[in-house]
Amino acid sequence: MSSFFTLPASQRKRKRTDDRPGKPAKRRSVQAEYSESQQARKNDKTPQKEDRDESISGSDSGEDDVQAESASESEATSEEDETAAERRARLAERYLENIRQEVDETGFDAEQIDKDLIAQRLREDVDEVKGRQYRLIASKLDFPAATHCLFRADTESTTAVAVRAPYIYTASKDKTLIKWQLASSKSVAPKSGLSKRPPPPPRKQPKKLHYIRGVKINVGLPRQHGHTTPILSLAISPCGTYVATGSSTDRRLIIWSASTLAPLKTFTTHRDSVLSLAFAPQSSQPGVGAQLFSASADRTIKTYSLNGPDSLAYVETLFGHQDHVTSIAAMSLDQCVSVGARDRTARLWKVVDEMQSVYRADSSKHAEHVTGSVDCVAALPPAHFVTGSDSGAIQLWSVHRKKPVFVIEKAHGVEEPEPLEKVSSEVGEEVLERLRKADTRRPIARGITALATVCGTDVVVSGSWDGCVRVWKVSDDKRALLPFGVVGTPERILDGDIESRKHEKDHEGQVRGVINSLAAFERRKETQNEFGGNKEGDTTGLCIVAGTGKEMRLGRWRKFPSGKNGAVVLEVPLQMPVNGMNGEHAE
Repeated sequence: MSSFFTLPASQRKRKRTDDRPGKPAKRRSVQAEYSESQQARKNDKTPQKEDRDESISGSDSGEDDVQAESASESEATSEEDETAAERRARLAERYLENIRQEVDETGFDAEQIDKDLIAQRLREDVDEVKGRQYRLIASKLDFPAATHCLFRADTESTTAVAVRAPYIYTASKDKTLIKWQLASSKSVAPKSGLSKRPPPPPRKQPKKLHYIRGVKINVGLPRQHGHTTPILSLAISPCGTYVATGSSTDRRLIIWSASTLAPLKTFTTHRDSVLSLAFAPQSSQPGVGAQLFSASADRTIKTYSLNGPDSLAYVETLFGHQDHVTSIAAMSLDQCVSVGARDRTARLWKVVDEMQSVYRADSSKHAEHVTGSVDCVAALPPAHFVTGSDSGAIQLWSVHRKKPVFVIEKAHGVEEPEPLEKVSSEVGEEVLERLRKADTRRPIARGITALATVCGTDVVVSGSWDGCVRVWKVSDDKRALLPFGVVGTPERILDGDIESRKHEKDHEGQVRGVINSLAAFERRKETQNEFGGNKEGDTTGLCIVAGTGKEMRLGRWRKFPSGKNGAVVLEVPLQMPVNGMNGEHAE
């Protein structure tokens, strides 16, 4: 006898009957009833709605249509007859009338307007700190008409300069740190009513305020601060409170008071020379102090927190470079970009995220001048930076691309090799002719020794040992560097000795010696803001400070006997307008 459990699986299926009630059928019936009831209600209300619509349309629609048609016809005819200037005037009057009505209805709230102005000013400050503001000032400046002024002390080659207007800080190879006061761009001597002589010309040279050389011996201090070897790097905090210096073989990083050059603390965290220093932009958050980045020949980068005289602390170390870290620049808070010399890489460090991005800056082997080392870097926040190499190439980078966006080869030109008569001890025209045929020497590209940018603008300046400070303009789309020439004309030469300088081969511009460091900032006029205080107004010019010397910053493989140990201030004015009727500038 077969049962359900003994049947095959194919015969165990149970069939459902069609007459069994289910939930879908019940749901359909409810929906059908609801739709029928709604339709009935609609049919009941339809006559009333139609009657009401007829009454409304019969009373008012005719008059409204006539008025609207007449207003539209009059406005159309008036718009056809008026000119563009009349139309703009009419729209302006309508806009002012709307504002008057709004003020009459809601009232004038001065407190809210003050709050809006304060919020707008705070947003502008934050954007300027983060590098979001981008002012196009390169085309407004007259670089050939720049004036210059040499200032120096009894020191060796200047290795680094830092500017915090109106003060300049210089460091040199003889362990000297000097603070200078920069002359105003429009400084005028006071007039005397008793004297008939014309007033003396305004002071151009910076004024020497403080200096410190080497270690200061003070028996009252528990520890002596100061450098015992040449100072190679220098930086000043954005708030103008601290000055940081780094030296070579004593491996010291010293924090100084910017006002008096009093030593605050000495760090010995690096195991080799401190080659470069950079402060991060000032933070808009309250309670956040200055952040310092240091690059060293020990192939590391270290970060420090400077939050008050009693809170100067080392934070952490960043590893990644395979050679000396020769230059570093801050992109933003907790972000910096550095270059390693012979590893030919640029690296973007994100300290908080513990990440680094590597950018290969080595040139092609088939290039005319192959890159041996990348020596300097300058930041263009928030997403670009510029590097310079010993092959004379300047490269524009974007943090979103691994290859350079734009490359300028031989940015500062090349130097032809010396004649064989000077470098060979052979005598005789036949021997020299044979040597000339076998001569395989090629022109040498002038390496980039210094780079600087003006934060928030499209200006990039570079220096080499040719005595020229060259200016480059970042294109509007930040995809190219456009040459803007040399700052100052060749006739405006130091000491006014033009004839003797015509035959000098090493120096073609205003600067004598190798340019070891550059710093630049905008000259901006002060105006009264909405709250009674002073604020910076429009650009009035550009100030460039170049540190010069008879030898290189990091070595003595090339010397310039005719060079000057010191620094040069270059004042770049705005272009003069052609006439007062228009805003065009002279080319």
